[in-house]
Amino acid sequence: MTNITAGTGATITATTIEGQFLQLIEYFQALESAAGNTTNFFAGTYDSDTLTFTGNFQVPIKSGDSLSLNFVGDPDAASFPSGTFSAGTTGTFTAPLAIDYFIQVVNRLISTQNDLAKNPTKLENISATLNLNRKQLSGNFSVPYTKAATSTGISINAATYLL
Repeated sequence: MTNITAGTGATITATTIEGQFLQLIEYFQALESAAGNTTNFFAGTYDSDTLTFTGNFQVPIKSGDSLSLNFVGDPDAASFPSGTFSAGTTGTFTAPLAIDYFIQVVNRLISTQNDLAKNPTKLENISATLNLNRKQLSGNFSVPYTKAATSTGISINAATYLL
């Protein structure tokens, strides 16, 4: 389990990198649904038989600093979902915009997947590609999750697969 620190007062509160990713996908999907977006930047489906959450994402980007090959999310892209978001304080991820926070989480998650000490079974549950011509970070995911009955309904959480 790859622990991270959720920021105090943060919108995304999971304490694992896998949990942060799942909560971010859900956050953006909720924004897309509420706004009636015709462009689907985030798609995901839960399979209750295999306990796998699969889908894809397409995040618009722009050059933050072309000399250092730095890029940031482009929240001004047509129809990109927006809403109230806070990274909180003293957390592992600090980007003030949800789109950049998502990019930080994806970058750390893929970096951790590529670390054999953290991923000895070499699972590649998330992949991403940066296309500078289309100004887009796109990827696919297939992440395990757990579910449990609670007094208020069903609780769904990301299953940890990284050490």
